[in-house]
Amino acid sequence: MLLSCKNLYPLMLLLCVPIYGEAWAQETDESQYNEITLSDTSNTVDSYKSEILDRIDSLRSYYTKEHPQYDSLLFSIYDGYKQQYVDLEYQNDTKKALQIALACEAIFIGELEDKEQADLIYNIAHIYDKDEQYLKALNYYRRSIERYEAIHDVERLDLRNDLALAYNNIGVIHAHTGFFTKRKECYLKAKALWESMDEVDKSNLISLYGNLLGLYAKYGDREASEELITMINDKFDQWMAEDSFGKGRKELQAEHPPQIYQVQKHRLNLQYLGFTNDRTSGLAHWDSLSTYFHSMSLKDQQRYSEYLLNGVYRVATLMVDQDNVSERAEERKFIDLGMKESNKLGDRYYEMIFHTRLVTFYEYATEDFANALIHLDSALQIGKEMDIREFNLLNIYLKRGDMLQKLGRFEEAEEMAYHGFSLLLEEPVSDLFTIQREDFAQRNDIYYVDALREVAKIYKNQFRKGGNTAHAQLAYHFYTIAADLFHVYYQKGVYNPWLDMTNKDITEGVLSMHLALGITDHDKLVNTLERNMSQHLWKEFEAKYQQFLSVPDSLLIKHNMLKASLARAKNDTIVLAEELERLDRELLANEAAISSYDKKYFSFFSGQLDINELRTRLSGEQAIIRYIATDKKLFAIVVNSSNVSVVEIGEKKPVFELVESYHDQVQSIRDQAVGLSRELYDRLIRPLGLNEQTIRHLVIVPQSNLNLLAFESLENSKTGRLMVEDYELSYAYSLKLWELQQNAGAYSSHKNSIAAFVPEYPKSYLAAMEEDHVTRGRLTYLEGALSEAQYIVDKLGGDVFHKDAANKNRFIASIGHYQIYHFATHAMVDHTNYEKSGIYFQDGETLSYSELYQMRFPAEMVVLSACNTGIGELHEGEGLMSLSRALTYAGVRTSVYSLWQVPDEETSILMKSFYKYLVEGYGKEEALAMAKRTFLDDFPMKRHPFYWAGFVLNGNLEALSLEDRSGKFWKWGGYLIILLLLLGVIVYTYRKKKGTRTGN
Repeated sequence: MLLSCKNLYPLMLLLCVPIYGEAWAQETDESQYNEITLSDTSNTVDSYKSEILDRIDSLRSYYTKEHPQYDSLLFSIYDGYKQQYVDLEYQNDTKKALQIALACEAIFIGELEDKEQADLIYNIAHIYDKDEQYLKALNYYRRSIERYEAIHDVERLDLRNDLALAYNNIGVIHAHTGFFTKRKECYLKAKALWESMDEVDKSNLISLYGNLLGLYAKYGDREASEELITMINDKFDQWMAEDSFGKGRKELQAEHPPQIYQVQKHRLNLQYLGFTNDRTSGLAHWDSLSTYFHSMSLKDQQRYSEYLLNGVYRVATLMVDQDNVSERAEERKFIDLGMKESNKLGDRYYEMIFHTRLVTFYEYATEDFANALIHLDSALQIGKEMDIREFNLLNIYLKRGDMLQKLGRFEEAEEMAYHGFSLLLEEPVSDLFTIQREDFAQRNDIYYVDALREVAKIYKNQFRKGGNTAHAQLAYHFYTIAADLFHVYYQKGVYNPWLDMTNKDITEGVLSMHLALGITDHDKLVNTLERNMSQHLWKEFEAKYQQFLSVPDSLLIKHNMLKASLARAKNDTIVLAEELERLDRELLANEAAISSYDKKYFSFFSGQLDINELRTRLSGEQAIIRYIATDKKLFAIVVNSSNVSVVEIGEKKPVFELVESYHDQVQSIRDQAVGLSRELYDRLIRPLGLNEQTIRHLVIVPQSNLNLLAFESLENSKTGRLMVEDYELSYAYSLKLWELQQNAGAYSSHKNSIAAFVPEYPKSYLAAMEEDHVTRGRLTYLEGALSEAQYIVDKLGGDVFHKDAANKNRFIASIGHYQIYHFATHAMVDHTNYEKSGIYFQDGETLSYSELYQMRFPAEMVVLSACNTGIGELHEGEGLMSLSRALTYAGVRTSVYSLWQVPDEETSILMKSFYKYLVEGYGKEEALAMAKRTFLDDFPMKRHPFYWAGFVLNGNLEALSLEDRSGKFWKWGGYLIILLLLLGVIVYTYRKKKGTRTGN
């Protein structure tokens, strides 16, 4: 179906025989209007427009627009040109295809049916995309989406497939432009649309899943990747059996050979296995991928070379043990295979990729920087020839700079930095300090983060080598931009190993250069570092807390609407000042109404951490110690009411080894605990320079292995005093979460003080629970648990749930009715799957870690009077996956938990004392510290931390709003006295009046 100026047979016939016009037209074959060839002289948009208009003019000379055949004949003209630009795109002549398509847009928009117009705009986007004119492609894809959405109706005109294709393609473009957040957003929109359809082309779906897997792999999101790959593997055979690949293709979608879907499946599995490093499975998938791929024709192999070469690359990355000679050899074998196949298939891009893979091999496996540089030069040359994506070329330039710096050729290394950023900004760069965060406004992909880390590392290493302050300043400059860009890239969800590794590298660079330069203003630094830490836990606590606010929903909805209206009004130049003032007044009145329900609402939901605001919360006696563990170093940030200080503790590894040894020593009565305690004090506390005369309250924010440490048990070797004897200590998971927990007001729905759960387990049941990978908690036979619980309830008022009453259903029903929950229960820590860890109720009913995570548990305090409830699987970047963490996630303001298996008798004594001080009105941290000091005074022979230091407190520090039993007695006694006095007055008055009447 071709169009040409030469072949105007139907219209020429009309010109020759006009007398038969209308009657002939009713019988004419519409296909004749598009069976034409293009003129060889037509090579511009204007010339094609002129050609099309000639045809339309000829049509209109014989038919008015009202003629019944006019629209179909007009469409036949367009359809011929459409087929022409489609064919040209298939032939990779995108320039000519664009000229025809753009001419069609100029002529036919407004003339065709709405769906055809939307398809035309989409097709132009697709051609621009293939021609690598990405910004223009984005514009047209967005315009096509607007048109599709305007006419989409699931019942009458279902355009979900068209919309999904457009969103998916926008996502792919953002993979080229490096806009991570928009890329993910578009892929997920496409996913939602396609998965909502009963009939969908599975080739589109598996292509989208591949895009998402690539995205998740770069982001390090193993959970999302596992969900996708599991679904693909579960459904793939069914899809193949149903022959559901390749159905419903649009005009510009190519037809695929059937083997390619099998190749795609195995390639995606190899991509996922990068999370697990499962070499055996990887090699099996590689064999299948290679077999299916080589069963295709050579032409198709060349067309889909990326699938094979990406598979080779993926299987090579599974060889991760650089110290294993055989594994290094296996890795090199696959790299060489990739290079060979790239040459055979003529894929220059992957030839470049395998050169960069050899750079990594030589750098880390053999430390042969000279050979690494040779392959970098080869990769750079190919990149220049191919005009590859800017972030690829930028990273190659900067990696070459890194190699040159390591070879002692710093001047050449610095030249690479200038070349790279000149490429990025598309103009010569003569001063690297001119590179600013704004230059990466639309570039928030991990590739740019890596590039900034690379150039910062060049200058950091050179500073350490030569001591030039200018190099430290440049390193600090680029690490700071990397930190800002990482903040945009990080999606504020659960951290993963890749995010953790990247952030640790940036953090170590920022902190080390900050200290090397002697910068004294630490506030901005702390805000930057804290916002890049995992925000998952504090955001979930915030969300759970909001669900139990006493503020009416109508006020919160109105607040959001007013904020939105005010933002729009401020950006609208037509809006009058009076309107702005009115909105301001309404917003102030609304906020006042919200504050009347909850005075802490706005301080609670303040967004990111502001270190200045945090300092205002601290008294002169308080300090927060935020430990930061990077890949190799350990730092501490100390925040008090007057200032912030930053301290480099030193190498991380020896400190963590001490922590692990000490934790092992305190889990039983071991004689090396004292020496290790003093050494840890000297490593972790003494360098901080705490003012021992003024600081009495410490909040510890540990990271990584420091979560195992009960800091109150550390001993000052100079004074012989334990930290608990000098300080009240508490713990927090992050600075922001601690601030939230302090701001969070008391839950308003509680009716009773305390609920204590005391199951009683049969010995046979306990024996059956023993497993190698499970740590059992305290209270095996609950000898001290019941008396402990009864004592607490007698003191505070509340209920004891004992034996059959201590069941899971009773607990769930009690949520929201008590301020404090005390679990004198059995706890299990599963060291192979933390989600199976949990609290055991009567008859073995389990409240698991994962269940706690999903709960909304509005409690003022939860005390886990069982062992190891603060211990769990360590997830780098997130912390210990412990039961105490799960409680915070569920919305609990304060939790008390143990760091090892505590002895039953001593725990009972400690708990009774703790609650005694709570009843007397002490703050939570003070009450626990006083309980521990009392224990040490009463039992001087039990000074070993095993007996008393296992329980720690995390979260809100305020005193509980409780009254002890004597308080209640006097309260109700007072009410009774007042009542009796009133009765007496009434009786006296009555008698007096009666006596007066009698006298009359």
